[in-house]
Amino acid sequence: MFNFKFNKPYYPEGEVLEIFSLSKSSLQRMREECLKNGGDLFIDMGYFHIKGISSAMYEPYKFSAWLFDNRVVPENKYDYEILETSKVKEGLIKLANINNNNTQNKKESA
Repeated sequence: MFNFKFNKPYYPEGEVLEIFSLSKSSLQRMREECLKNGGDLFIDMGYFHIKGISSAMYEPYKFSAWLFDNRVVPENKYDYEILETSKVKEGLIKLANINNNNTQNKKESA
């Protein structure tokens, strides 16, 4: 992975959002995804609460490792991979357009 040094052993949620450039709703979806896949928020994402502190806390190394493993998508290395990806995207767009046209035609004929 990468070798980044954090200044603190844990961070409040607001600082995590700023450090990792995330929105609060994105972070909530990530926690839900972790739980849905059978994960443990503390073990996998470093998420925990401290009694008397209103904000949730995160261990930055655990969270960054989870983020890297579950959210980072490697770039395509070869031209054929890029071409294949663009063809799939074009096909999905064409399929969506065909579906929209068929739906509109059915509404007009009804």
